[in-house]
Amino acid sequence: MHIHIVRHGLTEFNVGEPRFRGQLDIPLSEAGIQQAEALAEALKRIKIDKIYYSRLQRAKITAEVIKKFHPTAQLIEEPFLLTLNFGDWQGRPHKEVFRTAEERNLWYTNPNAFVIPNGETFYEVLDRIHRLFIRLQNQSEKQIALITHRIVIISILLYIFKLDPSHFWDFHVDTASISQIDYNPKNGTFHLVKLNDIQHLKIGQ
Repeated sequence: MHIHIVRHGLTEFNVGEPRFRGQLDIPLSEAGIQQAEALAEALKRIKIDKIYYSRLQRAKITAEVIKKFHPTAQLIEEPFLLTLNFGDWQGRPHKEVFRTAEERNLWYTNPNAFVIPNGETFYEVLDRIHRLFIRLQNQSEKQIALITHRIVIISILLYIFKLDPSHFWDFHVDTASISQIDYNPKNGTFHLVKLNDIQHLKIGQ
């Protein structure tokens, strides 16, 4: 099975001052829609059987644009692809949440050390990924796409490499990027084929 993992296109909250987006339902910006179209163009040569997406509109709209090039693919909302709930931090700039340089440094070394008020832990996202991948391994489709968020994509990488959340920042995933993981049902192993491919965003530049 070939699993194409796509981060949604750009939103207004992805530019400027860093802030926590979490499960806020932020729409794609105009640039994000253009990125979704570039994603669709990049993926059109692959005969995708199923497109799973997070319910948040930045992922859903990205999935719907990709679907235009794959009329026979099933478009499926997948709850386990929902990003981490940042609780009381959602929508707030980082500088409001981190009161000291030490707290900010801790976020970039071991984010799971924080207890997010009314939010989730990174281990809860990892648990969703585990349950999702158990289900995916029992499917017969050859090509699937997951349209989701940075935290989920990096959590997938942590899952397949058996790493804990302290390694979260070891990986970088851009908006509108494509990564690929192949699953071998004969021995139950995953193989990372591609990570953070953004070549399609450079067309015409």
